[in-house]
Amino acid sequence: MSFPVSRFVVGALALLFLAGGVLIASQRVSPSLSAEASAESAPPPILAPVVQPIVANGIVAPISHVDLRFAVHGTVREVLVREGDMVRAGDPLARLDTDELETRIAQARANLSAAQANYELLMSAATPVDIQRAQAELTRAQARLREVSNAVTSHTRAAAQSRLDAARAALARLEAGPDPADVRALRAELRQAEADLQATRDRLSLEKTTLRLQMEQAANLLRERQTEYARIRDENQARSEPLTSDQRTREVTARLAMDNAEKALEQARVAYDAAVQAERTGMTAAEARVDAVRARLERLLAGPAPDQLAAARAAVAQAEEDLARLQGEQRAAAIEAAQADVAIAEAELERLLAGARPAEAAMARARVEEAQATLEQAERALERAILRAPIAGIVAALNVKAGEIADPQIVAVRLADMRGWRIETTNLSELSVTRLHEGAPAIIRFNSLPDLEISGKVSGIRPLGTGREGDATLYTVIITPDHIDARLRWNMTAQVQITPDR
Repeated sequence: MSFPVSRFVVGALALLFLAGGVLIASQRVSPSLSAEASAESAPPPILAPVVQPIVANGIVAPISHVDLRFAVHGTVREVLVREGDMVRAGDPLARLDTDELETRIAQARANLSAAQANYELLMSAATPVDIQRAQAELTRAQARLREVSNAVTSHTRAAAQSRLDAARAALARLEAGPDPADVRALRAELRQAEADLQATRDRLSLEKTTLRLQMEQAANLLRERQTEYARIRDENQARSEPLTSDQRTREVTARLAMDNAEKALEQARVAYDAAVQAERTGMTAAEARVDAVRARLERLLAGPAPDQLAAARAAVAQAEEDLARLQGEQRAAAIEAAQADVAIAEAELERLLAGARPAEAAMARARVEEAQATLEQAERALERAILRAPIAGIVAALNVKAGEIADPQIVAVRLADMRGWRIETTNLSELSVTRLHEGAPAIIRFNSLPDLEISGKVSGIRPLGTGREGDATLYTVIITPDHIDARLRWNMTAQVQITPDR
């Protein structure tokens, strides 16, 4: 009986546990089901669109800059500024060599003055003085024509040819170097001068030695005479009885001999001093002669100096030009020029005698206007030879030096207005640029200044793409910082984060 009851109890307990599990499960599931039902019945929430910032690389640039080039080729005469200099608008920065341009201006001014004077003269009535002056000019032109036509004879051509031959021969001698005969002669002269120097040294040394020995002998003789005189004088002074005539005579004679010995020594000393001075003078002269001959030999062996060659070549060129003027095309040109002067003088005299005609007056006025235009053109050319600053700013780069050839294709000076900076993007694609507008806020960071972050705004979007990256065109966007940091430099790399409008 016990076994079936226990099985009943166990089964009842199992049913109770199963019912409790179902109840608990139903309690856990029912809230979620109710939530899902309510969610399905309620409207979905409205989410705000997320605006992603646009990030691009850029470089730091001044608010404005300009690259300057010379308008014409030429040699740079002077550079008036250095890198880092502040300049004002209109200041000269560099200047080409303007000698030729200034000459053209001077010539143009002279031509203008002549054209104006000719016009005024043409429009004024001719006076007797003007007619006489024109007749005198015609006479002078005719005389010049006769002179040019009759100046050349066989003798003048022969003389010009002789001068040319002589100039060429002189140049050939210089270019050929020293003549061996001249070298031998100078070397022989140098050996003779050196031998004369040695002979002079030996002769003067011998004379000096001889006179020194004579001076020493005179000194020895003087000492002997002084000793002899002192002995006789002392003996006479030691005598107690009066001196005899012979004793006094001996003392006087000894004194006289001593005086003569002193004079002889003085004469010998003077002669020795003269020999010493003669040796110095003679040696100096002989050594100078040796040095002079040696210098001439060295110059001869060194060949002609550059200025000698230049002078010889110039002499040849002048002789060739003189000969050319006496024959061939140059002579014909000189005759034609003289004939033209005669024709001009005749025309001027006829004009004065006939008075000005309307066509002549118009032509003279046209010449004045042409000369004025030529002068203005020359002045503009001179102005183009000076590189001036179109804006005020700092000389950021200088690519010219005095003496160099200016090339209009090369930037000579770069000016920048660095009172402010701007950031120019370098990799902003066409997909991003369409989302931007001027005034959009931006954050600027710098690779070289990691601690620096500056706010700014988009101040410009260039309409023309600057390049391509893959399939996308790149555009440049200008961001103006809200404030400036003194550490910023031109072309520093930066990263900008721009908040677009969508």
